[in-house]
Amino acid sequence: MRISTPSVTSLLLLAGLLFSRVTAQAQELPVKYGKVTEDEVKMKVYAKDTSAAAVYLVDYGESYFSVTNGLKLVFERTMRIKILKKAGYDWANVEVPYYYANSSSKEYVSGIKATTYNWENGKMVAVKMDSKAIFEEKKSANWNLKKFALPAVKEGSVLDITYTVTSDFFFNLQDWTFQHSIPTAHSEYRVSIPEYFDYKKYTQGYEPMRVNETTRGNMNGGGATNNHRWVMNDLPAITSEAFITTIDDYVSKIEFELEWIRIPGEIHKRVSGSWDSFTKELMAEENFGGQLNRTGFFKSEVAAFAAIKDTLERATSIYNFVKDNVKWNESGGVVTSGNLRKIFEKKTGSAADINLLLVALLRDAGIEAYPVVMSTRDHGRIPLHSPLMTKFNYVIGCVKIGGKDVLVDATDPMQPLGLLPKRCLNGQGWLVTKEGGAWVPLQTAERTVEYISADLQVLPTGALRGKVKESSGGHAGVSLRHAVHETGESKYLEKLAQSQSKFERKQPVLQNLKELNRPVDLEYELLSDGDAQPKDIIYLNPMVLKGTAENPFKLAERKYPVDFGFAKEDLYVCSFTIPEGYAVEELPKAIIMSLPENKGKFTYMLQAQGNKIQVMSKVTIASPIFYAEEYEFLKSFYAQVLAKQAEQIVLRKKS
Repeated sequence: MRISTPSVTSLLLLAGLLFSRVTAQAQELPVKYGKVTEDEVKMKVYAKDTSAAAVYLVDYGESYFSVTNGLKLVFERTMRIKILKKAGYDWANVEVPYYYANSSSKEYVSGIKATTYNWENGKMVAVKMDSKAIFEEKKSANWNLKKFALPAVKEGSVLDITYTVTSDFFFNLQDWTFQHSIPTAHSEYRVSIPEYFDYKKYTQGYEPMRVNETTRGNMNGGGATNNHRWVMNDLPAITSEAFITTIDDYVSKIEFELEWIRIPGEIHKRVSGSWDSFTKELMAEENFGGQLNRTGFFKSEVAAFAAIKDTLERATSIYNFVKDNVKWNESGGVVTSGNLRKIFEKKTGSAADINLLLVALLRDAGIEAYPVVMSTRDHGRIPLHSPLMTKFNYVIGCVKIGGKDVLVDATDPMQPLGLLPKRCLNGQGWLVTKEGGAWVPLQTAERTVEYISADLQVLPTGALRGKVKESSGGHAGVSLRHAVHETGESKYLEKLAQSQSKFERKQPVLQNLKELNRPVDLEYELLSDGDAQPKDIIYLNPMVLKGTAENPFKLAERKYPVDFGFAKEDLYVCSFTIPEGYAVEELPKAIIMSLPENKGKFTYMLQAQGNKIQVMSKVTIASPIFYAEEYEFLKSFYAQVLAKQAEQIVLRKKS
């Protein structure tokens, strides 16, 4: 949310605090537009990452205040990017976002200049971008883009780019991202702030800051400035890894929030809000609290549930009613698009529309329910230090049943009551009530269980045949239901039976597809290939139904947490009947292995008795999140699990 501040501007002018530009950075600039060197153009590889397709040689930004045309916040940026491979050509396409509230409160982009430098015939050739190459694009209701592409780009090019963003919104001092998806040799940000403004500064990331300094300077019209300078060097490219929320949660950056305005002779004004004021604002918002405060919207609808006395059963019926009658349009949001009654009649809406509608229906049915605002995994984590509306992008419901909080999201028809979609499993959400708010954890202690049980007969040829049952609960069950729904049950089973794998699945049958609170069961008869003739030695894979797996954790070290989203359990039980005339020559040894603090456990047991071999493998991940210092344990745990599961049973024909 952007806020214009004409009243503060007037105060500043009345107080005589005039200055044409507040900046007092004495250090030499790390880059000047147009001053590209021959060495930069001749450079063929970035030594610190020889695989890089491109590299930021320098990324420099500066923010300062100006009253040349009223109080403005000015942000200037100069970038110098080296293109090393064709895969880096996209870095020649530049987008500059800017905000537009109305004609009197806006940002505007100026001073766009861009030049491509190439080495041709023994000399440096500069090709300037024509101003006609700059285009305008509307991104959303209030956000626009300036877009342009640099000319004459090829392998070896150096791109020199500069632009300025002038803003009416000094409540939102420009953030700075040091790290990108390509390496950065030098990233620097300088900010000059009049002493009358206090900004909170929030840093994140895992790379060290080389320079973090603040000096005092003087303004032209009196008063002082605080001049900040942050520098990072030799930053590696930041890339997504397995099992994370969004890479934006881990990129090295600095953010700002205006906390105080202290005008001499005036009462000091606290700007940043509290969680209490944030909650009150939400409840006062017409399309949030305003909709929930209107009771009786759905009297005729809830009358159908009045006869259900059990609270859980009544809540489940209303939850299913909303899922069946309002389709999700794939958008999130924190406030509704309008009147809840009209949304219900329209039969489609955003997550905010659907889940605030659900809360309203539950309340009309006499069930205690509240909205919870949150951020989805791909949107990033919510900073707990202070409430910023832009950090929230989604709403779910919280139902009080039997003294427990049950979190609900009615956007997914395949989702049972109390199981949030994986996109919602992102730390904590803020529960909103008239009396105040509170943090609620979004992860559940309930595990997602996948279970395979089989009774297989081993033939002398090495082939297998028998019956198998696979069971998928929790999030695994939701995924399977979606897969079946997308193709249709008959086609899904047909495709399953015809799949070209190491064994044949005959007569597959699905059960409990519509019973959302139960696992989905898949039963089939199995037949695998074998040799044409009986074997003297049969090598039997105990985990034959699990297939070949790889360790998902291959990095030597990891800086980011491993976030599975939910706890899970993988259970495998198989009984093998060995052919007559064969004996067990080798049997893998049993093992029980645990992760520190009981965050995970692996139990593997094999037993041979008569002509039967019983195999049981159970892998439990009890915690959804593992931190960087736990990574080595987790990596080693998976390596040992996979190594043990790969061991073979050896059967030998009796002489």
